[in-house]
Amino acid sequence: MKTTNTILLAAALISSLLCFVSPGPRACSTFLLRDGKELLYGRNFDFFMHGGYVMTNQRNVAKAALLARSQNPVRWISKYGSVTFNQVSKEYPYGGMNEAGLVVENMWLAAAKYPEPDERAAISELQWIQYQLDNCSSVEEVLAGDGRIRIESGSQPIHFLVVDRGGNVAAIEFLDGKMVVHAGSDLVVSALTNDTYDESLRYLALHEGFGGKKKIVSTYESLDRFATVASMLGDRRAVRRGKVVRHAFDILDTVAQGDGTVWSVVYDMGKMRIMFKSVVNKNVRTVRMNKFDFDCTAPSRVLAIDAAGKGNAVASFEEYTTELNRALVKGTFARYREAKLMDLSETAQEYLARFPEMLECGTAAPK
Repeated sequence: MKTTNTILLAAALISSLLCFVSPGPRACSTFLLRDGKELLYGRNFDFFMHGGYVMTNQRNVAKAALLARSQNPVRWISKYGSVTFNQVSKEYPYGGMNEAGLVVENMWLAAAKYPEPDERAAISELQWIQYQLDNCSSVEEVLAGDGRIRIESGSQPIHFLVVDRGGNVAAIEFLDGKMVVHAGSDLVVSALTNDTYDESLRYLALHEGFGGKKKIVSTYESLDRFATVASMLGDRRAVRRGKVVRHAFDILDTVAQGDGTVWSVVYDMGKMRIMFKSVVNKNVRTVRMNKFDFDCTAPSRVLAIDAAGKGNAVASFEEYTTELNRALVKGTFARYREAKLMDLSETAQEYLARFPEMLECGTAAPK
């Protein structure tokens, strides 16, 4: 880190960043599909605007949380490299997978309420995703971190579905200021949409095949999407046909919201590959984690998610630059402004664009 003071002084410039992350409710659907030893994590990102980048994130990079309120930011050194999907800026992913096979994705949850300030170090909700990918190899490690760090109060309301390469999965929500976890036998269905997990299960129980009499109907509504995903996850005939990846994309297509689903991702934790398509480029593209150099002495790589191409996409990645990140930040906030969602100052946008270049390859976290 070139100077920790710049991180803390940035609070005055970035105070409006509390509302910059995904302004307005997003939809989104996630699930874990199991077929024997195969583990496929499906994710639809539903939002009013498309675009963004697939980005690599290097290991052994010293980082600190960029906060608007707290003077006690989380500080860490990235242990694992990762591939993430970013629409706001580098270091602020919506989700991704690391080289240990951990996947973290977020969905909007209006009911979310984060802890009030306490002795724990704080972090924003999207940097929380990057932190987990940087530091954890298992769901257990993610959950254990709640004793050390907290998401800053006032952050945008979201919840998370986290899966590791061992097949462990957890729905993580922050309700009334506390982490609420559904995992193991408490996770009846390995899926999450935009209602709390408990609310989703209660709704599912009203339907045929799950104890009730209602027929499952596929609509854009969160609870209907949850029920549809749960039903399709239980369709063993589709899986037995040996087309498990196709079935994962079929589920995503079924609960997609037309052009409002701006990208769909299937993470294959066993084969350590990521397959994705977008509303602009509907061809499935694939990247394998072992094709990237995640050492911090190597540059990060990026690919526009709407870029042309199909199949193996690794060769299409280009070297990350501040200029590219600046264009991403400015383009995103210009569209936010046009939609009358929010307006971030040019000074704050420039700081956010340059923030990743302040993170140094090193062996000691900034103090």
